[in-house]
Amino acid sequence: MSELKLQAECFQDFWNRYPEKRGLLFMNYNNPKNAAHGAILKGLGLVAGVADMTYLAPEGAVFLEFKFGKGRQAPAQKKWQEAVEAVGYRYFLIYTKKNFTDALHLVDKSVY
Repeated sequence: MSELKLQAECFQDFWNRYPEKRGLLFMNYNNPKNAAHGAILKGLGLVAGVADMTYLAPEGAVFLEFKFGKGRQAPAQKKWQEAVEAVGYRYFLIYTKKNFTDALHLVDKSVY
């Protein structure tokens, strides 16, 4: 399995299990195709290090960064995590589907 497959599996499970919450879990597009595309996206608001997904929980936004195997955060991801946590948001590193379900249940008792 890859990081992308893990993210897709988690998203699809959530989408199918909670149709009433569709739209509250979404990906953050942060992977430009090339340098030119990256420059365009930066002009539109792309920020290095932003988490892979956001969940709009009852108590506020929650950020989810997917990693697989021995995957580690890049320096920009660590910096972004520190910034969002400093202003009171929650951020989770997701390595498995269980990490995902546990994290979402922690912030929204109506799921998983």
